[in-house]
Amino acid sequence: MNTFAMIATAVMSSVFTLVVVAAWAHFYFQPRLRNTLQRELDEQVEAAAQVISERVEEGVRRGLVEGVRNLPSREVLEGASRSLARTGAELVSDRLGQIFGGPKKERKD
Repeated sequence: MNTFAMIATAVMSSVFTLVVVAAWAHFYFQPRLRNTLQRELDEQVEAAAQVISERVEEGVRRGLVEGVRNLPSREVLEGASRSLARTGAELVSDRLGQIFGGPKKERKD
């Protein structure tokens, strides 16, 4: 019987130790670890966002420069000049029509 009591005491002591360690891990260690990991994750996410932002900005800038560089500038200037001349002529024509009472044109936009 003495051996049985000694084994039971050892088992109860082990169970009690496991309960205390589990409670300590659950209420003390786990929240601190979670906060530390969350803080580290937030820092890493911020750093990754900064890197991605810089790369996207650089890519957009490079694409815009290449796009402008590849535009056929002569055609763009001719188109802009024609559009500007057409708009200017329409404005002058409308104003002269208002001054001299000519027929009003419906604008087609």
